[in-house]
Amino acid sequence: MTLRDVLAAVRKHWVLMLLPVLVLAGGIGYLSVTAVPQYRAHAAVYVTIAAAEDPGDLNQGTSYTQAQMLSYARLASLPVVLDPVAAELGLDETGRELAGRVTASTSGDVSILDVSVTSASPDEAAAVANAVVDQMRVAIEDLAPATASGGSAVTARVVEEAVPPSAPFAPSTRRNVLAAGFAGLVLGVLAAWLREALDTRVRRPEDVEAAAGLPVLGTLRALPRSAPELAAPLTATGPAAEDVRRVRANLQMIGRAGRPAAFVVASAVAGEGKTHAAVRIAASFAAAGDRVLLVDADLRRPAVADRIGIEGAVGLTEVLVGRAAFDDVVQDVGDGLSVLPSGAIPPNPSELLSSRELEDLLAQAGERYDLVLVDAPPVLSVADAVLVARRVVGLVVVVDARRTRRPQLRELVDQVRLGGGRVVGAVLNRARVPASAAYEYVAAPPRRAGSRRAAAHGRRGVASRWEAGRPEGSADVRRADRRSGRGDAPAPVDVRDGDDRPVRVPAAGVARGGSGQDTRAAEVPPDAPAAEVPPDAPAAEAAPDAPAAPGTPAGAGPDRVDDGRDATVPRADDDLPGADAGAPADTSAEVEDVLAPDAPRR
Repeated sequence: MTLRDVLAAVRKHWVLMLLPVLVLAGGIGYLSVTAVPQYRAHAAVYVTIAAAEDPGDLNQGTSYTQAQMLSYARLASLPVVLDPVAAELGLDETGRELAGRVTASTSGDVSILDVSVTSASPDEAAAVANAVVDQMRVAIEDLAPATASGGSAVTARVVEEAVPPSAPFAPSTRRNVLAAGFAGLVLGVLAAWLREALDTRVRRPEDVEAAAGLPVLGTLRALPRSAPELAAPLTATGPAAEDVRRVRANLQMIGRAGRPAAFVVASAVAGEGKTHAAVRIAASFAAAGDRVLLVDADLRRPAVADRIGIEGAVGLTEVLVGRAAFDDVVQDVGDGLSVLPSGAIPPNPSELLSSRELEDLLAQAGERYDLVLVDAPPVLSVADAVLVARRVVGLVVVVDARRTRRPQLRELVDQVRLGGGRVVGAVLNRARVPASAAYEYVAAPPRRAGSRRAAAHGRRGVASRWEAGRPEGSADVRRADRRSGRGDAPAPVDVRDGDDRPVRVPAAGVARGGSGQDTRAAEVPPDAPAAEVPPDAPAAEAAPDAPAAPGTPAGAGPDRVDDGRDATVPRADDDLPGADAGAPADTSAEVEDVLAPDAPRR
């Protein structure tokens, strides 16, 4: 198990991880707060030789005392010292009982004994410490060798008297709580890891692949029991509908060309949702336009008819024993979806499912339907699913993320393969979907009318900017200052060359000016007259040396503007050939929309 697995286990079992932390930290914290404070007092005794006549004797005496320091420290806990202390202070405990609160220590080559005494009272701790060092001084001198003059060769002197401590040394609540919390955290992480390592349930798609080496066709999240079984039409939205569509898309890629698409839907044990998954997958295929047949081959505990709400008294059993024809018992429950219920429960289900009649039925169904789904009993309970799986493309195993164990999944795959069948994939049912994938991608709301008007206004603004900035020598483009009956639609552009022929320019799409800029022109209704130009508007002057257009009488042609292609643009008050004087020129029939060549023309 990797570090990522450990972190995943901690995240999954965070309650189990926090439980020992809270219990230990809370328990130790409570005991520390309610415990009786303890105080510690210190005193010190210096031990040396009594006297020395020469340096050699002094060195020997010093070495002797240092060698005896551990023995002197041991005296602090013996009755020879503590019994007189208890009697002197009037304590309610004997010397042996007092020894548990008295300690004496020395370090290295130092000839000083440190004595410490603990008590619930600071004054008592100091008094006992001072009494102990006084009795140790007496005991050390009494037990030391005598000199030639009859005195003690070793002398002890109190160099530090104990004073009442100002604060207790125990308990340290903060230190105890931190230590207990850390210990609880270690135990919690270990418990979460063990829980995950010992949990053999198949909870994630990775567990399916690791346990049996099967591809996961999809995951189905848990749905409330009140949800209808056939609630997966093509127009349904939401994460639950997309789960079924994902399974459908993966199943469409399984199989061989020329062989009917037929699958068995089964599970390892009962109660994993195989019937629920089969009904939803069948409804999804039918909603996509396929002809689907759902066969209830669970002749021991049939459930398809009850789930869908149809009559299931007559069905597969009657067809296999020859009591009814297939067309008489199959039921159409929707567009493209037909259901063959189980019928009566026979005494020999395995024999019926292994008969030649079932093989013929599946072959007949494969010719009439695009997909055949067979709901079979659990594989580990009976052999019925294995008998049917060898006659179809493969078996789709439904794995309950809350119940199925890894050994059960491996055993299912082994039994199907030994029986001559094939497990094409698994569908993880009642799975927990990660938060990163639990969102809904739906269609955007329709635009409001104001948005369309704003868009049309933007298109007109682009066209106006293009017209205002067209370069010199471009065609003289005029728009009809009218609105069409369909709203603010683009107007057609009236452009002609020198031979009075229409120039192909965009009318309802993109118009391209001489500078290569794109713009959109507005439409006008088909019966709108051409735009009028004021009589006093100055006519465009042609260049003096510009040649006359072919077929145009000298001095009788309309004013024109050279656009670089030897083309002229008629004005609104010019007389066109074949037109009555004073009547508006009708040129809209000669304008084509290059972006909509199939549009009707006037």
